[in-house]
Amino acid sequence: MEIKGEHLLFLFGAGASVDANIPISNHMVTHIEKLIDEKEEWQQYKDLYYYLKSSIHYSDGIFGRFGETFNVEKLLVVITEIEKRDKNIMYPFIGAWNIRLLDLAGSNFGNITKLKNLIRKQLNEWVRIKNYDNASYYEAFDSLQGEIGELIKVFTLNYDLCFERVVGRTRNVEVGFNKGTRDWHFSNFENTEGKHFFLYKLHGSIDWYTENEKLYISDDPVDDPELIFGIQHKMTSVDPYFYYSSELRRACINDAKLIVTIGYSFADEYVNVILSQALKQKSHVRLLCVGPVWNDDKEAERKSIALKLSLPENTNQIIVESEKAKPFMGNILNKDYLASYMAEPDNVPF
Repeated sequence: MEIKGEHLLFLFGAGASVDANIPISNHMVTHIEKLIDEKEEWQQYKDLYYYLKSSIHYSDGIFGRFGETFNVEKLLVVITEIEKRDKNIMYPFIGAWNIRLLDLAGSNFGNITKLKNLIRKQLNEWVRIKNYDNASYYEAFDSLQGEIGELIKVFTLNYDLCFERVVGRTRNVEVGFNKGTRDWHFSNFENTEGKHFFLYKLHGSIDWYTENEKLYISDDPVDDPELIFGIQHKMTSVDPYFYYSSELRRACINDAKLIVTIGYSFADEYVNVILSQALKQKSHVRLLCVGPVWNDDKEAERKSIALKLSLPENTNQIIVESEKAKPFMGNILNKDYLASYMAEPDNVPF
């Protein structure tokens, strides 16, 4: 079957860049706990960190989510909400802060802010790799675009620059910023001429920064980049985040016949809702999920994904490819492979 660019959509999760030596979110937690044990700068926040971690686990357990993964994004979302104090929308309904939290958070919750800044700084360092040789496997998208010959849309939940730095060497990757003023504007995605990829960074990027309430892009990563986290996203109605999530929904529901997730753990609720809607509305849409599977049990993984997307357990719309991003892109990804998973609506004549 012939593939049109508009019928193909890619969605990257953290696993897409782990082979480039960028740790995934739950591995970052392990690194943070090592820093707390070994580095003096971090040790003063040890009790606060473990209080927050145990409280998040407790909250998950109340609702029966005992297997929920604790990761750095969830931690930062909680810290950000606590940091708001009396500006939090729930403040009028809260009788008092937990006494233990008050003891650990310090005056005006200053320790909360300091811990958040340490974590964000460390996260930025992990994602800011010095060279992109280890990310060269992304070059597969250069070849794929040459085979398909049309614009391809790529959505990513990652903050790193792997795609634009590697694929951008040989292909025109539109990221939404004006060439002269370097500020973001949605109209850059309306002109497709001469462009090979549209890259939508749903959670921000390490080379984005705000100035006078406008979003700009830098030549290099910045110290305090414009980033948001998964749970925050569904409450963010400002551009570019609102525009990007709207484009993801439109592309999934209106255009896509094959949605390919690479390294996505299905932990972002708003993304799952969009994927679920697309699959429920059109029975011919297929979801190809690429990522290593525990014990290589692809059937169990398929059922698990179906459950997360509120789809029937026996759905034939979900395909699992048990591969890491690097071998998948380097050895498997091509036009013919993707075409083999394309399906047409039942009422389309041959």
